[in-house]
Amino acid sequence: MMSHLEAVLARVQQIESRLQMLTDPPSPSAVASAPAPSALSGLTTPAGPPSTPITPFPLTLQATLANSAPTAPHFAPYIEGLINKYAALNGLSPDLVRAVIAQESDGNPKEVSNKGAMGLMQLMPEEVQEFGITDPFDPEQNIAAGTRLLAGLLRKFNGSLPLALAAYNAGAHAVQKYNGIPPYPETQNYVRRILGMLGQQPPSP
Repeated sequence: MMSHLEAVLARVQQIESRLQMLTDPPSPSAVASAPAPSALSGLTTPAGPPSTPITPFPLTLQATLANSAPTAPHFAPYIEGLINKYAALNGLSPDLVRAVIAQESDGNPKEVSNKGAMGLMQLMPEEVQEFGITDPFDPEQNIAAGTRLLAGLLRKFNGSLPLALAAYNAGAHAVQKYNGIPPYPETQNYVRRILGMLGQQPPSP
């Protein structure tokens, strides 16, 4: 028979063996043979890695894309206020008026061309007289008259912006004479630059 001491030692070995099984990590073979949680629950999961949620463009990238089209520069708040006021009164886009001013005078109210055009929207002396302007270098009077002139040209040429711009630069008679944008490099560049500031393509010749 096993002595009392041998029985105690055998019991201690059993306990140590069980503790070893509890503390040691499972072997790879045991992990591979273990059933998946989905199999235990009766559910199936799709093969392959988990899908990554789709995120939208960052706001900064959206802003960059939205503002990627060329635009006319902005001017001092006082000038911007006049642009918005008289563009609305004459049914024009403020961006269009801003682009014309940028091309005509680069926002300089005192600009005078070598042909005698004056002010922000470069009004000729006969236009100053036609619109009853007392000071062509006063921004408000100049923009008020220039927007009226541009709106009238748009009506005259049935809403065609390229023709209205060509007429603003070269005169309505030149547009009518050539039945389109006159073949003057200055006028063609003028129309192209303003349309470019508005993000538009010039018409085909």
